Amino acid sequence: MPKQTVLVIGEVFIDTHLDIITENGPLVRLGGVFHSARAFASLGLNYALAYYAPAYLDDDINEWSLYLNTKGCYKLGNISKAPNIMLVNESKEAGAQGYYNIIKDQAEYEDLESIRKIVDIINPTDILLFPGRYDTSKIMLDLHDFPGKIHIDFHYDSEHILHDNDRKIESIILSTSSIFYKDLCGGTLAGVLEHFNNKEIHQFLVKENRGGSFCYIPEEDRQYEAPSYYVPTMHSVGVGDVYNSVFISELFKTDMEKRMRLAALCAAQYAETMDYKKFRDNVQLVHTNISDLNKLAGIRLPWTDRRDLNIYMAAPDFPNVDTSLLDRLSECLLYHNFTPRLPIRENGIASKTMSFGEKLNLYYKDIALMHESDLLIAILLYNDPGTLVELGMFKQVGKPTILFDPFNCCENMFVLYTPDYVCKNIADVIDTVYLCLGKER
Repeated sequence: MPKQTVLVIGEVFIDTHLDIITENGPLVRLGGVFHSARAFASLGLNYALAYYAPAYLDDDINEWSLYLNTKGCYKLGNISKAPNIMLVNESKEAGAQGYYNIIKDQAEYEDLESIRKIVDIINPTDILLFPGRYDTSKIMLDLHDFPGKIHIDFHYDSEHILHDNDRKIESIILSTSSIFYKDLCGGTLAGVLEHFNNKEIHQFLVKENRGGSFCYIPEEDRQYEAPSYYVPTMHSVGVGDVYNSVFISELFKTDMEKRMRLAALCAAQYAETMDYKKFRDNVQLVHTNISDLNKLAGIRLPWTDRRDLNIYMAAPDFPNVDTSLLDRLSECLLYHNFTPRLPIRENGIASKTMSFGEKLNLYYKDIALMHESDLLIAILLYNDPGTLVELGMFKQVGKPTILFDPFNCCENMFVLYTPDYVCKNIADVIDTVYLCLGKER
């Protein structure tokens, strides 16, 4: 058997993180296929790159490909009339990240090299394809007779790829964050299988964000699962690409669960830093020193289970106050497929014209909503006594509680020490929700 060599096909972007500011402005780095490249290089795996990019990036691409020990770096095509700059508004993915590819609709793609020629030179065992706005259908047709394994990340601009292609695909890789998964596949494995029902697919990998991942193999009718691993998240851009790279590698070839766990650990290390050397060192330490990955505790919270988890939002949700932070947090929870419960918006708000009986009925409705909920987030927007009472009542019944103190104004020890966790920003709240509700099964 030849040693595994992976050819990564896709675009190169300049990722521009608008919410991470350095002394030189927003943090920028090479993205696209280079996220995978960093993963392969850190583990010392054989790989090569075939890419589309604007000409102005070629020198940086060649320099970084040498630094990252590629077995070859080939320009498949040129992109003109657009810079391939990807703006990222929400790096930590507390909610929708707000990706924006600058003037992408003006981009023109010119093929420069045949993928068949590159394959003949590299002789890869595997191909990892990241679809884009280039002609991915042509790429797939040109790879029809490729004897190795093809793995495709179905994220965007990809639903048409297999329409006229009947070759076997080793891996279809999906993310629950993608529009493709949520809308075209209905957010379920059943929807995925129905979408690809006439195609020969060996395995379906579904990455469930901070909730872990699963891989379904139709011929075995078996689903493998793996948790995610908590780290202080600096960013999530390219984290899934890192997972892909480790997953399709032949590390722990005969142990799917262990390979998925290693992929999750490497992805976590990528999320923790943007310093490649630190990432590489951490990955190598993880790879060489963990003797039993299957016993390492993590977070497992499947996408389809989250909708049934009710999160009580305790806050001064009144018409006369600014509730934009509450609205944003609610949007982020929905993005992660949780169910936020907002008592005032569900049950109504007490008014001076209400009778005592009407107010009491409203009070008991809110308490009932608390009993239905699995977790409480107390949002400390103003000095609202009702929010603190709700926090205490929820804590009393033994359910997990989070205090969200966005303005860092809380000093009272009873308020600070009553909740299980205190968070200062929405991204940390989302991480903590997973910590509270996610349990490895």
